[in-house]
Amino acid sequence: MQSSHIVVIGAGYAGLSAAALLAKRGYQVVVLEAHDTFGGCASFYRRGSMTFDVGATTFSGVQPWQPVGRLFADLDEKPELERQDPGMLVRIDGETIVRHADPNTWIDAMFSRFGQQQREFWNTLYHIEERVWRLIANKPYLPPSSVADWLAMAKPSNLSALSLLPGMVRSMQQLMVRHGVHDNPVFQRFINEQLLISTQSTAERAPWLTGALGLTYPSETYYPIGGMYRPALQLVRSIKANGGSIHYRRSVTSIDVRKGALEVRCANGDVYRAKHVINSIPIWNLARIASGPIQSWARHHAANNSSAWCAITAYAAFEGYHTLPTAYVQAHLLRPIPGVHSGSIFVTVKPNHDHVKAPDGVVTVTLSTHARWDDVPTADVLAGYLHRALLDAVPELAGMPMTHFEVGTPATWQRYTLRHNGYVGGLPHTTRRPLLRMPPNRTPVPGFWMIGDTAFPGQGTPSVILGAQNTVQRIMAAEGHSS
Repeated sequence: MQSSHIVVIGAGYAGLSAAALLAKRGYQVVVLEAHDTFGGCASFYRRGSMTFDVGATTFSGVQPWQPVGRLFADLDEKPELERQDPGMLVRIDGETIVRHADPNTWIDAMFSRFGQQQREFWNTLYHIEERVWRLIANKPYLPPSSVADWLAMAKPSNLSALSLLPGMVRSMQQLMVRHGVHDNPVFQRFINEQLLISTQSTAERAPWLTGALGLTYPSETYYPIGGMYRPALQLVRSIKANGGSIHYRRSVTSIDVRKGALEVRCANGDVYRAKHVINSIPIWNLARIASGPIQSWARHHAANNSSAWCAITAYAAFEGYHTLPTAYVQAHLLRPIPGVHSGSIFVTVKPNHDHVKAPDGVVTVTLSTHARWDDVPTADVLAGYLHRALLDAVPELAGMPMTHFEVGTPATWQRYTLRHNGYVGGLPHTTRRPLLRMPPNRTPVPGFWMIGDTAFPGQGTPSVILGAQNTVQRIMAAEGHSS
């Protein structure tokens, strides 16, 4: 049996962030990871000299007041990031909408394309986005789970946030109607697909509070040189440099409270006892392996959040050089794909100059789209459809020899991440399941904490890092230390 002050379950961005922050503050930290590498849903794999992101996604939230920026500043680390301008290209009905990074340039483009009402609508979204990020910074008591948390929320400094509360239960569609931008079918599809990749919901269901974050984030998208795993590698190195450890191939099989301590058992027979356990695996997985009051709490939240999106992915490599002005492309489908439950695909294309991810003259590509667990054809069936969709989305690749192509299904994600039903992307944000109803970071079991994309504040790298930061502040307060 091994003892540690703090055990972190899962080495994705949430778990690594919490562990790195705690290790730097002098806590004894052990991270348990079931896989043989780190990264979770933002991990990677290699084929020869080529590295592939397991999912097509962006890197954001890096401003000094945002979670990623605060994390790396706290750790005295500086990831190698390139700001994308344009933030992405959106291809719809044969047209390319350039998602300019500069808000004013973007608003001018929307005005030119869709009309006068666009100015007020997008100015409102950017205003909401700025208020939300500044509001939630250094608010570890969100969502409130005790009388003390509610009292903290009632501070006069938080009263300015009252006007944002309707945005948790009113939809983005209602905000669009209010601003008169709802009646153009092309713009409606544009908004729905942008929201689907950022909030996992469409305008009818997405709250306008989180929807505003999802629609404005392309103004601050970054590409990590080498791939999404590279900033996570810096977190791994920070943990080890500060005395923490990461144990791979440690699949957790049970979590319980025994003799006044939390006990974690792994499939290989290892047993860990700790004062604090920070869990970052999904709520559905937790409900299956926990015991006693932890299991009761997890089952309650798993039942209230019984489903989520899965992903269909494709990975390709081409010889040559492309002419794309950005690493990110969202393309509306020209024809349906069996098993795909969205109207678009999202593609990450390696910049020509990134020689860490693949050699010079080789372009690696990751494609992702939404799927349901119970409605997915085999990878062999999907391959032809996805290949065609990729070349439709990024015709800049069409004349280049393709040297590699493979497909991932929800079963692939379940196999490699062990996530229940291969669910990825976190809990969809909806008006019926607003932020404050998500599983909180603080649980009823003393010393047991919940982070990751199925706990507050939810999906996306900035959000899971924020959940980790909040949890670290809570643990330090419980230990009688200031942050």
